Amino acid sequence: MDLRGYQWEAVGPALRGLNSIIWLPTGAGKTRAAAFVCRQHLESRRGRRVAVLVNKAHLVEQHAQKEFQALQKDFRVIAISGDSDRRFFFASLVKQSDVVICTAQILQNALGSREEETSLELTDFSLLVLDECHHTHKEAVYNKIMLNYLQRKLRGQQDLPQVLGLTASPGTGGATSFEGAVEHILQICANLDTEKIVSVQKELQQLQSHVPQPRKQHDLCQERAEDPFGEQLKTMMERIQQYMGMPSLLQDFGTQIYEQYIVDLEKRAAETFCRRTRMCALHLRKYNDALLIHDAVRMVDAFQCLQQFYETEQDTKDPTVQFLTAIFEENRKILQELARDQRYENPRLCKLEEILRENFQPLGISRGIVFTKTRQSAHSLLSWLQDTATLHGQHIRAAVLTGAGYSNQTRHMTPSEQQDVIRQFREGTLNLLFSTSVAEEGLDIPECNIVVRYGLMTNEIAMMQARGRARAQDSVYSVVAKANSREVSRELLNENLVELMEKAIRAVQAMPEAEYRLKIMELQHVAVASWLLKEARISEQRRLHDPDAVLFYCVSCNVAVCRGSDIRMVEGMHHININPSFRLYYKVTSGKMQFPRAFKDWEPGCRIGCCQCSQDWGMEMIYRQVKLPMLCIKNFVVETPAEKKKYKKWSAVTFLVEEFDYLEYCSSTQDLSL
Repeated sequence: MDLRGYQWEAVGPALRGLNSIIWLPTGAGKTRAAAFVCRQHLESRRGRRVAVLVNKAHLVEQHAQKEFQALQKDFRVIAISGDSDRRFFFASLVKQSDVVICTAQILQNALGSREEETSLELTDFSLLVLDECHHTHKEAVYNKIMLNYLQRKLRGQQDLPQVLGLTASPGTGGATSFEGAVEHILQICANLDTEKIVSVQKELQQLQSHVPQPRKQHDLCQERAEDPFGEQLKTMMERIQQYMGMPSLLQDFGTQIYEQYIVDLEKRAAETFCRRTRMCALHLRKYNDALLIHDAVRMVDAFQCLQQFYETEQDTKDPTVQFLTAIFEENRKILQELARDQRYENPRLCKLEEILRENFQPLGISRGIVFTKTRQSAHSLLSWLQDTATLHGQHIRAAVLTGAGYSNQTRHMTPSEQQDVIRQFREGTLNLLFSTSVAEEGLDIPECNIVVRYGLMTNEIAMMQARGRARAQDSVYSVVAKANSREVSRELLNENLVELMEKAIRAVQAMPEAEYRLKIMELQHVAVASWLLKEARISEQRRLHDPDAVLFYCVSCNVAVCRGSDIRMVEGMHHININPSFRLYYKVTSGKMQFPRAFKDWEPGCRIGCCQCSQDWGMEMIYRQVKLPMLCIKNFVVETPAEKKKYKKWSAVTFLVEEFDYLEYCSSTQDLSL
């Protein structure tokens, strides 16, 4: 495993056994440097064990098949992610291995397990490597693992593992002042118990020659001169607001501000059982989504978004839904005609067409990524490319790359689909990706000569990660946005924040050792104390109310359907209703659900919905051949003796949910049948 001179400089403190952060730009070979540290660590003493932690599942196999493959000749290396059935035997596999490459959540689950056969301790490892370690903050899983570590450290435990963090961009943590940026860097160092944050100084010239920086250009365009399609949508939204009796609602249609207002309005309406307001808010949010799509891509994409929404099953008996559906039907034809009128098309697409035509020549070897905000826009951009005559040809071979999580916008990609797209891009079968942020961090994607940020407004970390993908010689990093827009302002701010981050890191590196150690210790004491206090508050919150005094109502039709005492947890996270009478309230609404991963003792069944109004409630879980309704809490209003509330997550409820006891359940249902 040969290292370049600048990599040798970066790994120095880690090879001496110090906890350190390696700060190197994207493409400089941080993972190879980490693999080298792991080899030296394992060779220096028998019985050592390394955990390499990643924050995204697709990075597990990538690390195992690339830089860490060189270790497999001499050491037992295993790779386990949440998509692998091997995770069920994680603890036993760890104890048979020298190097474990896994998602951080799998390790966190094992550290928190109460069952002997599935539990692990931090002391089972002698080295922890945290990839993209700038995520070690707030509620991130990296930070939960390190808070466990810090708690033990502050109690005086001596046999804790060495820690090595890897990052290209620690960021400023939202700070815009030098003092705030320094505090953020110190907090990251404290969270990782870092003794040295290492960057290249002696071998800087070699680093710069190996990792060339792209040429940045702002490709700006003007607003649409006329926008009859958007104006038509806004007129329809005003009619809905008048129907609600709330004509004074915000007029910032097509913005994130309006979306947040409508989300809050829908939540309040659900909690007060105001069905009319809630239904109007849901439809207004869909119109706002259409305006956001219209602003990002094509009018036809926005129209299809609305059309698909109104084609789904609606409660046509409800007078509010009848009114809302009628508005769309009255305007469907004019919207469709306007959506096809090329005179009013999005100027940003014209600018993107110019960039792609310039950088993808028929006989060229170009490779590029267009980063966009949502999955919807990624798919829409691919469709636009295929429909654009000047771009449609053999020299541009494009695909979409999005995340594996679930979304109500568009279909997710499975991890295997992601890997297949990345493999084709690496081999050259594909040469252009329309991607969400999934391709920004960590992925082993070949050098690109063109990277485009299309209408994005993100922080300095995301900007640096995206820019780092343009690593080919004479590459271009393009920002496509409307002139004088918030996206342009944010991009300029990000450039200033990168400079601020670099100054802050230099300042931390220059601190006297005694002063640095004292500051790190202070921050660690505060972090652990805050965590323990928060855990105590959460534990107290979960015991505020008697489960039998908690009622669940359908969020749509407000019928009471169950009590908190009917709810149980499976595998510590899936919430089911064990009351046999609950079956009277729901119906199976569609075919069997498909998941990109397997589960230990259960498999997904069909979706379920309210018998009265067809509101989606969740799905059936087939647990050891027994069908159990698994509930999504956001589809219910929860009433306690204190209030009615709509929750986003089960973890926020104010009553205790017990673990599901399969044997007890089978026994009780058998007694009922007798």
